[in-house]
Amino acid sequence: MNSKSLIRNIALLTFFAVVSFMTSCVREEMPECSLYVQFKYDYNMLFTDAFYTQVDKVELYVFDKDGKFLFRQTEEGDALATGNYRMEVKLPVGEYQFLAWAGAHNSYDIASAKGESDITEMKLKLKREQSRIIDKELEPLWHGGINHVEFTGKTNQTEVISLIKNTNKVRFVFQGYSQGKADNSSSGTWNLNVNDYSYEIVESNGYMAYDNSLLDDDALSYRPYYEEQKNTSAAVVELNTMRLMEDRHTRFTVTEKATGKKVFDINLIDYLAMTAMEGYSRKVQEYLDREDEYKIVFFFADSSSSSDLWQALQIQINGWTWYLQTEGGM
Repeated sequence: MNSKSLIRNIALLTFFAVVSFMTSCVREEMPECSLYVQFKYDYNMLFTDAFYTQVDKVELYVFDKDGKFLFRQTEEGDALATGNYRMEVKLPVGEYQFLAWAGAHNSYDIASAKGESDITEMKLKLKREQSRIIDKELEPLWHGGINHVEFTGKTNQTEVISLIKNTNKVRFVFQGYSQGKADNSSSGTWNLNVNDYSYEIVESNGYMAYDNSLLDDDALSYRPYYEEQKNTSAAVVELNTMRLMEDRHTRFTVTEKATGKKVFDINLIDYLAMTAMEGYSRKVQEYLDREDEYKIVFFFADSSSSSDLWQALQIQINGWTWYLQTEGGM
């Protein structure tokens, strides 16, 4: 090999060594390459990522591979709405677990993670008064996590946490039904004064585990945060509830204030499950986790007697219609 070839080969080797050094991130102590976490919320009925338009706060809890708590990072406000937000997490090379709650402000208590806390000790609880009545509009809440993250430090790395929404709004519309059509007038024989009754969703779903399962909780009474008398033959109430589960009996009841009598009592999950199977051809639990707003319209038969007032003939749930047998308490 002549001297020119030798010099050229040495130069090439030097060049590739420099490039390799510049593109490699790993040092002996801490990696120069970064680990990022990206959050997405596409597990919804829009089937698109709504994180940037809906989520205003995110809390990330970082644990080692054995589930021991390391630290927490929080971001909120305009930074999350940019459309390309990623949270940088400074960690040495290793294996980790991530847990995230998003949207949690003043409506929730999150168990403090510190010292030797284990991931299984992480819990979130909906705040409630001693009466256990929830009659205020809840802040939207999401949960997500990754069971295993291996950070190599060899290149910039992005892990994605998919969020599930844990809060729901349910709007009930009570409507008279006369001669085969909705009665929007004030002359129908089905009349309702929205203030004569109390309305509630009863469920013990305000206590969440680290894996988003429901923990044992007191029965909560979700009451309307919004009521409206449309006319004498139509009324609207809107209530919150936390995560809905296919295998639970979530009751919606209407009680006459003057007598204390329950005039309407249904298993809400049974009705929502009809929509999942009929309209979307997917598993019920997936539908309950994707959907977060329900509009349920009950049409009631004409009646001049208060004892027959709550005889539902037809129901619409998010646009799907079913015709029912005439019955009082369903």
